[in-house]
Amino acid sequence: MNNLIDSLVPDNIKTLKAYKPGKPIEALIKEHGINKAIKVASNENPLGPSPLALEAAARELEKMHLYPDGDSHDLKEVLSAHVGVSTDELIFGAGSDELIDLIVRTFCKPGQDQILTHKYAFISYKLSAQAHNVEFIETAVDEGYQVDLDALLEAITPKTRVIFLANPNNPTGQHIRRPDLERFLSRLPREVILVMDEAYYEYAIDSEGKEYPNSLTYRHETSHPLLITLRTFSKIYGLAGLRVGYAMADCAIVDYMNRVRRPFNINRVAQAAAAASLQDSAHVEQSRVIAHQGTRTMVALMTSLGLKAYPSLTNFTLVDLGKPVDSIYRQLLNLGIVVRPLGPWGLPDHLRISVGTSEEIDSVIATLSKVLES
Repeated sequence: MNNLIDSLVPDNIKTLKAYKPGKPIEALIKEHGINKAIKVASNENPLGPSPLALEAAARELEKMHLYPDGDSHDLKEVLSAHVGVSTDELIFGAGSDELIDLIVRTFCKPGQDQILTHKYAFISYKLSAQAHNVEFIETAVDEGYQVDLDALLEAITPKTRVIFLANPNNPTGQHIRRPDLERFLSRLPREVILVMDEAYYEYAIDSEGKEYPNSLTYRHETSHPLLITLRTFSKIYGLAGLRVGYAMADCAIVDYMNRVRRPFNINRVAQAAAAASLQDSAHVEQSRVIAHQGTRTMVALMTSLGLKAYPSLTNFTLVDLGKPVDSIYRQLLNLGIVVRPLGPWGLPDHLRISVGTSEEIDSVIATLSKVLES
């Protein structure tokens, strides 16, 4: 039977390695026989969702027998006013992952087109490319994991259909500065779709020096209509469990993506919670402060342990342990600390550690120090 099934599967699917998300806290506690665990592996907001979002979600539970609005109309209206784009320039997905997949499915011809990004980029770009049998090209980064935009431009060919740039990038945390992005846009061929993945936009936009660019401002200024901006409610809004991402682009791009998008992809509880969370600016600001303080603290403490830790404008820190991390990762798990090993990204010596509460950060650093000493 296995041989028969194998014969039916295309080669690009046979060789595709499924994304392995971090295990839930409950499963880890049971598996490792520990009393509690601290999960700092998935870049979740330790503050949780806004109380307004929780109240809105609770009200929708009584309507679970009804299909959601297939066009997310109410959420679209609220978000349109919040970000300053028209409703027909918005499309929603079950997290950014679905939107990334929609872009590849909608605009890339299998076996003909190319997708371009850089090394150590968000892994979903590669997974979607391979799943849809689209050639995937990665270009260089420097020793600090900063993308080489010139190398990216030089790699463009007539087959290049989509370029993915996460800003800031997950998992490295590095970001593209405003002057560099503007120079890149000025040289980008008009027929190439540029996807700016801004999952951490709300953490980054108020960074010191105002060097972080909002890609929405360039869609018309640069006369580059093929610019898609991705954002999400999973990070600073604390709605990772409800899966709501959104894309902003020219209405023609959105129209074609909507033809591919499956109906009812955003459930009614998620729509209501996302719309309500946009009204709680205090929650967003508090989340931003916690993240900025947390990353600075983690970098300082990691450095004091003799490790290389990378500052970021996000809610996580990349840490180079200088040796393969698998054994250290397992020891941390046994002690109730859940971090993210980055072997699947091609960084076998690195961990990605999310910002937790101040107490969680102290516990993570103390436990890591103990493991390293042993």
